Amino acid sequence: MRVRRSRRKSLVFVITAVLLAVLAWYVSNYVSLAELVYQEDRIRSLIALDPLGSFLVGFGIYTALSLVPGTGGKAIVYGWLFGFWQAVIIVTVGLALTGIVIFSLSRYLFRASIERRYTNFVSLMNKHLEKEGAFYLLTLRMAHAPFSIVNPVSGASRVRTWTFFWTMVVGLLPANAIWVYVGIRLPSLRDLANSGPGAFIDLPLIGALVACALLPLLIRWLVSHFGIPAAGSQAEDTTLI
Repeated sequence: MRVRRSRRKSLVFVITAVLLAVLAWYVSNYVSLAELVYQEDRIRSLIALDPLGSFLVGFGIYTALSLVPGTGGKAIVYGWLFGFWQAVIIVTVGLALTGIVIFSLSRYLFRASIERRYTNFVSLMNKHLEKEGAFYLLTLRMAHAPFSIVNPVSGASRVRTWTFFWTMVVGLLPANAIWVYVGIRLPSLRDLANSGPGAFIDLPLIGALVACALLPLLIRWLVSHFGIPAAGSQAEDTTLI
């Protein structure tokens, strides 16, 4: 089994390296900064001409991509293109919808397989839900626990659908807002072409990036030092966090 896993990892690494090399070659030979600036201006013009249609298309793309694991960083791109409030709505609602889809599939179609695969996590989550209730799920979201584990495990646990939904929306909102703010502070390609790398020297942008890195760490530090408020007793086990 170890040999097979090693071969798979090597194969994935080789394929990834080849794809990146091909992409770098294509960009260096066929894509110029002027062309990228033109495409960016074109996209921004389309958004300005049809705000509602662009919003709906962007929302659909974001929601579809959110179903694919490992597609992070989308909130920054959406903040860069759509601005703060539109991007926050797209990101928050899109993540909520995909979370509910995965939660429902886990609960009603794949519950047995999820319980077999994540036996310890399901047991741990049920234990915490009995102690701390919704606050435990809210803490997981604010600590940015992996969606690929929290969503399906929640579906296999005893948490109510409404509790799962509102804790997801509220818990993810602070991080979503910060990531979108990073996007709106990023320079446009035209600014980058005119000013060079110096366009990235922006104190609010640097502060937002620091906040992105520190927020999950801060939540975990608070939990480790003060615990999670419990209805009947103080929580002791925060292994999943």
